[in-house]
Amino acid sequence: MLADGHIHIFESGYKDSGENEISLYEDLIKQHTIKSSLVVGYEGENWALGNNAYISALALTRPWMHPLAFFKPSNLQVSELENYLELGFEGITLYIFSDVEVAELGAVDKSVWAWLLDHKWMVSVNSKGSYWRVWLDVLREWPELTLLISHLGLPKVDSGHLTNDDIAIELSIIKKLHNFANVYLKLSGFYALEQVRPAYPYPSLRNYLLYIINNFNRDRLIWGSDFTPALATVSFEQTFEHFSTLDFLQAGDLEKILYQNMMQLLTNLGK
Repeated sequence: MLADGHIHIFESGYKDSGENEISLYEDLIKQHTIKSSLVVGYEGENWALGNNAYISALALTRPWMHPLAFFKPSNLQVSELENYLELGFEGITLYIFSDVEVAELGAVDKSVWAWLLDHKWMVSVNSKGSYWRVWLDVLREWPELTLLISHLGLPKVDSGHLTNDDIAIELSIIKKLHNFANVYLKLSGFYALEQVRPAYPYPSLRNYLLYIINNFNRDRLIWGSDFTPALATVSFEQTFEHFSTLDFLQAGDLEKILYQNMMQLLTNLGK
């Protein structure tokens, strides 16, 4: 049984591939007993425009879907959030990859963060490196915010297997963020982080995962497949099967990462 913390569903397929993604994913639901999935909206490129409307319409008849609306930080306003609430969204997703976007996020009105807390909405974020620092400022003022860090925070991964100290430095901001009680780390996007080919079973990431398991709260680690972008590199099964080969993970850890933690998150938020 699985709960998927990070998927994308596009009407014309990822980058207009023509793939019928909703049909493909619903077949995977049957094969793997996927109970719930966070559907990460994305409209950052022309081919993806209209994705928010598409996934909200799908979610009306699919209780397994928990849609998160794509926002540019400059567009974060309470009136817009209210509109998306009426469409059935349960959170937002942000992509922060420039100094401009960091500045825009820092200028978001306090009423937005208060609204997100009051409505128990998730904030799923894709970002990397020093751009994560802005979230320390947000969380210091709004420590109960539910923040989901995608793809391990997109750290720099060294195929030469960096030492534990090197990994601790690389993940230091992510670790500080994860110390806040409602911050979750998505164990996702491994296919994109892995430096060797074939990517599976992600040999360069082993020491990073060992560090995370030993130093992060295991109750706030959730798996995400990154369907469908991941499927250009690995099979759907290869987005999660490697966890069972890691000797530092116990059976209870596997259950938490692949299912329990996300289901508990949804329960905590009343979703």
